[in-house]
Amino acid sequence: MEIRGQLEGLVMTHRWTLRETDLWNYENALRDIDRMRVDGKFVDSEGNKPQGQYVLLYLLRRCYGLIYRLLSSSEPVSEELMPIANKLSTVKKCLNEVLKYGGPFSPRDLYPYQLALHQIDQMRKDGKFISGEDGSIPEGQGILMAHLNECHELLEMLKEAMSDDDEEEDDEEEDE
Repeated sequence: MEIRGQLEGLVMTHRWTLRETDLWNYENALRDIDRMRVDGKFVDSEGNKPQGQYVLLYLLRRCYGLIYRLLSSSEPVSEELMPIANKLSTVKKCLNEVLKYGGPFSPRDLYPYQLALHQIDQMRKDGKFISGEDGSIPEGQGILMAHLNECHELLEMLKEAMSDDDEEEDDEEEDE
């Protein structure tokens, strides 16, 4: 919550003067929080999965979204990276629509999105998108990484919803 508040403050006050390096600590803190998940779920010190998983995922996703907004308002994306940026934007829009309308879906339904993200991940070398022409690192790395992280978070939320639906069905079957 504290990180989210600070990021929202930056959105309002510093969006035009920020550099990618200014957001590095926030991004690292979010990654550390994200790494606390076990099999996509947050666990307490005893290994139990406490209530409020969706709230935590929402806050995490919201913070990643704020970082993306800050980066996109202050850093241009090079022409070389525009095809990747467009593909990520399309995947993100599709994942948001699937999340918005929900429904029962299977791992097979999520496969095209996983494949698209995997293909984009494979374009990176040492965590960066490299220019094919001269091996340089084009502008827009932060925006693409924020976009990519947000897509992965959306996909995790969909998987979480899918596993919750499976658990509810199992509970209903036991009640009968």
